[in-house]
Amino acid sequence: MKGISKILKVVGVLLVVQLYAYGQSVQHSPNQDAGGDKSVEIQVGTRTVTTHKFNKKGTPVVPMWSAPLATGDLRNGAGFPVLSQAEHAVVWQPAVREDGAYNHYACLIHHKGKFYAMWGNHALGEDAPGQRVLYATSDTWGNWTDAQELFPAPGPVRARTESGIHLKPDRWAVLNDVLYAITYVHGAGVYPIARSVGGDGELGDPFLVQNLPSSGALPSYMQGPGAPTIAPARGIQLYNWYRQNDQISWWAGAAWGVQRTAVDGQRLIESFIYRAKDGKLVLMLRDWGTPSNPVHSNRMYVSFNDGVGGWEPLHPTDIPDSPSRAQAITLDDGTVLLIGNQNVPEYDQALYLDRDPMTISVSSDGYTFDRVYALRTDSPLKYRFTGVRGRNRGYGYSSSIVHEGWLYTLYSIGKEDMGITRLPLSALNL
Repeated sequence: MKGISKILKVVGVLLVVQLYAYGQSVQHSPNQDAGGDKSVEIQVGTRTVTTHKFNKKGTPVVPMWSAPLATGDLRNGAGFPVLSQAEHAVVWQPAVREDGAYNHYACLIHHKGKFYAMWGNHALGEDAPGQRVLYATSDTWGNWTDAQELFPAPGPVRARTESGIHLKPDRWAVLNDVLYAITYVHGAGVYPIARSVGGDGELGDPFLVQNLPSSGALPSYMQGPGAPTIAPARGIQLYNWYRQNDQISWWAGAAWGVQRTAVDGQRLIESFIYRAKDGKLVLMLRDWGTPSNPVHSNRMYVSFNDGVGGWEPLHPTDIPDSPSRAQAITLDDGTVLLIGNQNVPEYDQALYLDRDPMTISVSSDGYTFDRVYALRTDSPLKYRFTGVRGRNRGYGYSSSIVHEGWLYTLYSIGKEDMGITRLPLSALNL
């Protein structure tokens, strides 16, 4: 009996070890959410979703990713096919620190034969007081004008450790055949302003796109006698332009019907929308975190809308996120391209990864992304200017447009320089 007892004990130990090993393999499988075979039905905005995936908090996950997750070899494409037909060019590099060694928040458009690029700029760091907006133009691939001031510093230029008014670019918009640049004021309320941009470089006077918030303050160059507090007619038209063109501000909040706290309690930022192949609208935001406080889940969050009413709270998806701002474009045939940094090897690990590679994820219907490509890889490991706060390596915060069969993508390089990539759509085998 003692011999049998020993054998049973050994078998029991081996069984426990095997079960533990199995549990560890399931837990760390790169494309596996917790939940196993358990299936639930959830209402995500106007769409009913069935899922067997759950995040680390036990919240149901909206399944939208059937592509592989990234490998650990991030700087060589993260295991995704590298798009060899992509062409890269420099848009602008600061020659000296005083030109602004921090550059970020890309916005791109093509209008009347020219490409227009704008971005946020500061000498000392990200979102520091006095952050301004620059722009450049191009009518020939690879050749850009020198950067010019589009929206000057709205107040005193100070270090990132101080508080104060600053600007973040939002969108280019064309209204009645006139090109407008829209940027958001931060640090003195949060609200949009705009100005027209002529083909000859002539800039119109800045004006409000929304009424000035009760707690808001105007940029210094909009103050003085008769300072505006009410948006003019063209400002209201620009505000309506977003909804008429399947657009939403990166900074959209309650006024847009966007709830920035997800159903699992995570804080969300940087909203964008696109129209799926069936005509329904899809809203996505990313989880928020910093290198020193990596509370994010490395997931994109989603809500669905049939075009009526506001947005219901967002749910976690299995779309990976580095984290970084992303953008989606719907092509004429209903194919959706998600451009961002979907380069995460595991979910719910609070990873903060360099934004390298920059990726394109492809969905034929806007609901399931099943292919991923590396659009650009191998970002610089060193900065030309040191001591600038809030930067991180990689290609980030892209802005993309489709023009004459090419995908053009503007982005920051390490938040120091501005670059652009173009790719023939045929390279995606659509």
